[in-house]
Amino acid sequence: MQQIQQISSAPQQQQIVILTDGTQIGLQLYYSQQQYGWFATVSYGSSFIVNNIRLCVSPNLLYQWKNLLPFGIGCFITTANREPTQITDFSSNLFQLYVLDSAEVATYSKYLSS
Repeated sequence: MQQIQQISSAPQQQQIVILTDGTQIGLQLYYSQQQYGWFATVSYGSSFIVNNIRLCVSPNLLYQWKNLLPFGIGCFITTANREPTQITDFSSNLFQLYVLDSAEVATYSKYLSS
């Protein structure tokens, strides 16, 4: 797992994450004050884009696209006992985002099917 670094408390941010094979993931994060939560738009390659995924505690937020993507994104909790609802949740490291490689996605899929 590769942690997505430098998530600030800015309500809108954009990052490029480079996978181990050199390909890039576009990640746009934004915080919605009206909905008390973080949302993401994920783009990969020239044709794959997922808009407005709510970030919640999950081993793989992109699980439903496991057959299309060679990666996943996990959102994990460190000390809090809730979902990421505050603008400072990622910048204060209460929650962390990770990029999962294809082996980790396969392991999680196998776990769910057994």
